[in-house]
Amino acid sequence: MEEKKKLNIKELLKNSLPIIIFILLLLALTLIFLPEIKKLGTEEGREAFGQWIDGLGFGGWLVSLGIQLLQIFVAFIPGEPVELLLGYLWGPWLGMLTCLIGIFIGTLTIFLLVRRFGMPFVKKIVGTDDLTKYKFLANKNKLELTVFVLFFIPGTPKDALTYIAPIAPISPIKYLLIATFARIPSIITSTILGDSIAEGDYILAVAVFVITAIISVLGIIFGNKFIEKKQKDS
Repeated sequence: MEEKKKLNIKELLKNSLPIIIFILLLLALTLIFLPEIKKLGTEEGREAFGQWIDGLGFGGWLVSLGIQLLQIFVAFIPGEPVELLLGYLWGPWLGMLTCLIGIFIGTLTIFLLVRRFGMPFVKKIVGTDDLTKYKFLANKNKLELTVFVLFFIPGTPKDALTYIAPIAPISPIKYLLIATFARIPSIITSTILGDSIAEGDYILAVAVFVITAIISVLGIIFGNKFIEKKQKDS
């Protein structure tokens, strides 16, 4: 019995090692870049960062892509400031494309990790509360539409969903397309806002901000009701 327990512990440690390494790597990257990311909250910080990115050429775009990837991997980093930053640096369309490429690569990587390591991996990242909240995703009925709505509407915790949704019985291709392209409306408003600030068009920036804020509030209300309905139906 004791020998079996020892084997189980060894097997658990062996299976958990890649997860532990992955989490430690993300934590290290977050600690390294967090002070710089915080500086982006000021106009001076954004200008200095923009000049540094311009000086790197194509490497600057790769850095921007890396920031988007980091935001996808680290669930507690909000996506909107990163989208706004990429709009500020690269304009609305290239900024949006950079976001989408980063989201696709990050979502694919997380999908493969979740399918490989399963529920223990997800629990370590998002905790049990979000898993309980989205347990209705186990229901196959209109699953693709449900996932699309969750990624499409503002206010839902999309980064937590990126880790939780791969557990659902959904086609990998359908999931990757939904998780990437359903975000376009919220991304383009953020990148337009960032570009407006960069160009000094503060009237457009305020207008986009107000419209986005109204849509976000409505999205949060609708999103909560949608989730509550799905929880009751499951």
